[in-house]
Amino acid sequence: GQWARDSSRSIGVVEGLVSRGIGDEKAMEKATEPYIQFWKRATTDDREWVVTTYEADGTKPKRELHYPLGNFEEAYEGKSTLFGGNDGGVVSRHCFYLAESDSDDKIAHVTFSETPRGEELAARYMKNGELILRRTFWHSWGSNKVESTEVFTRC
Repeated sequence: GQWARDSSRSIGVVEGLVSRGIGDEKAMEKATEPYIQFWKRATTDDREWVVTTYEADGTKPKRELHYPLGNFEEAYEGKSTLFGGNDGGVVSRHCFYLAESDSDDKIAHVTFSETPRGEELAARYMKNGELILRRTFWHSWGSNKVESTEVFTRC
């Protein structure tokens, strides 16, 4: 289904973006701009997802990604808010499912990413009819972890 981030209920998003090397003002802008995604099951395996992310207008697709189970590489073009760099690149990723006590069905879809800026564990799960995205980021230049939680509602 289609989901929109409720920035007013999300926690630690600005801090998470700043920890990735984004300036305070730009992080605030990114954390509050519309963020809309459409999630559908992959036709090859119903445990895998295909996610379309839209421009801020909510109608023009920006990118479509397939999240297969196991190891894969994701190529990206241009500047990436999460991955870093200005000229694109390739990020190593790994998707799997883990137990999640906060989830309605006690399970979360997890993506682990190794980026030029550090490592991220992103857990997505359903809670009370909403999609929760909890990110934990360990930046490459320090040992502190930064956590954020984003709340998405159906649209």
